[in-house]
Parts: sequence; structure tokens; C-alpha cells
Amino acid sequence: MKPVNTILAGVAALVALCGQQAVADRYSDYWAPQNMAKRQCTSVHIGYLPAIPEHTAAYNEAVVEKSAPGTYFALNNFSCGYIGVQELGHKDANGRPVRMAIFSIWDAKDSGDNPHAAPEEERAKLVQKGRLVNTRRFGGEGTGGNSMRPFEWKEGEVIRTLVIEKEDGEDFRQIAGYIWDPETAQWELLSCWRIQALSRGLGGGCGFVEDFKRDVDSKRHERRATFGPAWRWNGKDWSQATQFRFTRDANPNPEINCRLNPKLGYFSLATGGNIKPESYFAPYETKELHNTRHSKPGEDVMKLINAPKLEKK
Repeated sequence: MKPVNTILAGVAALVALCGQQAVADRYSDYWAPQNMAKRQCTSVHIGYLPAIPEHTAAYNEAVVEKSAPGTYFALNNFSCGYIGVQELGHKDANGRPVRMAIFSIWDAKDSGDNPHAAPEEERAKLVQKGRLVNTRRFGGEGTGGNSMRPFEWKEGEVIRTLVIEKEDGEDFRQIAGYIWDPETAQWELLSCWRIQALSRGLGGGCGFVEDFKRDVDSKRHERRATFGPAWRWNGKDWSQATQFRFTRDANPNPEINCRLNPKLGYFSLATGGNIKPESYFAPYETKELHNTRHSKPGEDVMKLINAPKLEKK
């Protein structure tokens, strides 16, 4: 465990970094394909199918094989938020990469990209946050609530995340994000948010790899991770994703691929560096896996799913 002063320094640096990233709204020329191609890697995604829109819990695993400064590995991007791990764009005092866990929830209604524009009653409201977690309002990609904490994930090790939705009255719902912490050998709460229930269920889901450093040099560095298994809870039973759809953003840089990781048994996404496209799995194709080898999430997960909704502290 890092000393508290080191953790706080890392969180302060993170907040500054996030503020710098909100350089343009989603409709500006910043996101024109030709401008993205000059400065950053192509974002690549792996969709979890078949879709189960009304699932109320999602368990996901991933293994990062290669990282680089300014990388986000999202284990689950669902209809109202996302959860995963990041390597920030700087190192700590000992020269080690600064690595975090992240969980964000969007406001129920789209109010643009200004975090202060959303009416108070329509904002995601924090219910609880976990230890070492920093929370804030965010904008620049829609608006909502964000939580982050230091988390020293390592290449080659399994990362496990869990998202749970629970009813919170007729017109609201809670959505909580957890990450498995090998140091404590237990699920750690990142945060829980209360949002308007314009719909129920977590919607679709996908994993992705994103370069958020975007400084031209960052596109020269390879990033790769394998995503799976992906389990969804429908209130009665678990369903495992057996189909996976490979997609990309509008960035035309060709250094991307998706291929089967035979050791892990799931698909590996890569972007940046000298990555070569592979004809086996082209963007916008869907592949099916018939021999998924993992058992259903265990009693530790079910205990969180069946627990009462969290109360504001």
C-alpha cells in the first residue's frame, strides 16, 4: 500500500490531468478524424453479445498485456457509465507508472458537455464512495459523476470489475461499481450513484482500449488487453457473452487488430505502435466463442447483488 501523502499527490495530479483533457466538446474540430489521426491511437472496442438490455449486474474480467502512458482499459462500457483501469500520463516519485481504477456514471438526461449546465434534480448524486476514492462532477463527454482511486494493477494479472443496479424508489435507481483488490482479497466499492430511472437495466456492454494522452507521440506506443469473461445477471440467472463484436472509432489510423488469445480463451484488442491489421477479425465483424471456460461469478458477488441498497453516509 502506498503512503497516504503519495496517494493524495497522485489524486491531485489526476484532477489536474482530467481538467486538461476537457479541451473540446464532442462536436468540435478536435474530434475530426484527420485531427485525431495526427495525435492519438485509434480507439478499439469489443462488444459483449448477445445483448441483455435489462440486466441488473455485470461481472467482467480483463488482462492487460501491454500498456503505455495515457491509456484507458475499460472492462465494461454500459448504457449509463463505464468502469475500468487507467495508466496516467506521468510517473510517481519513484519512477513508476501512476495507475488507477475508474468508475463513472452519466446524468440521466443529456445536457451537453458542461458539468454545471445540468439541472440539479437531473444530476447523478453520490450515495457512497470507497476508501482512497476521489469523486467529482465531469464534463466534456456528456456530464455526470466520476470516481477514481489509486490501484496498482499489473500486466498479465486478471482485473475483475462488478457493476450493480438497484431500485431506489419509483423514479430513481442506484448504480454501484466495485473492483476486486488483490491486496485486501475482497471487492472494494469505487462509488455508488443515484440517478433518475428513465429506464431500467444496464443496457449493452463492451470493453475498449483508448489513448487519452493524445500528444502525437502517444500513438507510437502499443496498447493491448484481452477481455473476458463477461457475465450479465438478469435477476434470476447469469448469462455469459459468447459473441464478440470488434469496432473502432472514426480515427483512420490503421494500427489496430483483434485476435484470439489462445491462453486466455478470449479476444485481445490492440492499438497503436506497429500493430498490423489481421484479416481474421476485421472491424465491424462478430465472432462467436463456443468453448468459454469460466464458471459463473461466486457467492462473494451474489452477496453484493442481494444486499440492500446503499444508504448515503
